[in-house]
Order: sequence, then C-alpha cells, then structure tokens
Amino acid sequence: MVEFAIVVMLLFTLVFGIIEFGLLIKDYLTLSQAAREGSRSAALGSPVATVEQRVRDSAVTLDKSQIAVELYYRESSSWIALGDSGSDNSAPTGSQVRVGLEYPHQLLTGFFGGTITISADMVMRRE
Repeated sequence: MVEFAIVVMLLFTLVFGIIEFGLLIKDYLTLSQAAREGSRSAALGSPVATVEQRVRDSAVTLDKSQIAVELYYRESSSWIALGDSGSDNSAPTGSQVRVGLEYPHQLLTGFFGGTITISADMVMRRE
C-alpha cells in the first residue's frame, strides 16, 4: 500500500501536468491564430474596431472579454499606437502593423497560482 500511495501521487502529478500543459498550448495556439487574423485585417486597412472584432471572432474557444488587444504600426524604428477602437487605421502603406494580444489562462489544477498570462504578437506589412 505504501508503494502504491507513492506511485499514485507521482502518476496523478504527471497526468494533471500533461493535461494542464495541453490546455495551455491550446489557448496559446488559439490566441496566436487570432493575432494572425487581426494582423491580416489591419494590414488590409480595416478600421481599429473591425480589427478588434476580427480578433475576438477568431478566438472561438477563449473568453472574448478577457482578451487585451494592442495595435501598433511603425515606419522606422519605434512603434506608434493606432488609436482607440473608434478610429480609422492610420498606418501608412508599406509600414509594419503589429497586433499584440494578452489573455489570462485559467489553470485547471491551480498548482501555480490560478492564472498565467499568455501573449501572442503578429506583424505584417500594410498593403
């Protein structure tokens, strides 16, 4: 019984770690895909509100209200914010457009606190 108790605790830790890591990777891949969709929309010249909506629509399995969206562009060396959700896409043609996303991933097991913030960035050239 003592050997079984030691092995079961180790086995449960390993199984829950694999499940937790798999769910974390699933959320990261969903967030990365949403950043890619938003970046493509921004590169085509869509308004900021449309880009943000495209990001939220692409993140099907995530809580859309928890996604933080940042939109930037640059022509030379520094990133400039595109503005609030009511503004147009002011990035000039040929500049780089970056969509940055952050999402608080809720841990299933709670061993490491409760949430881990995951982020994804995507950069495309403005057409």
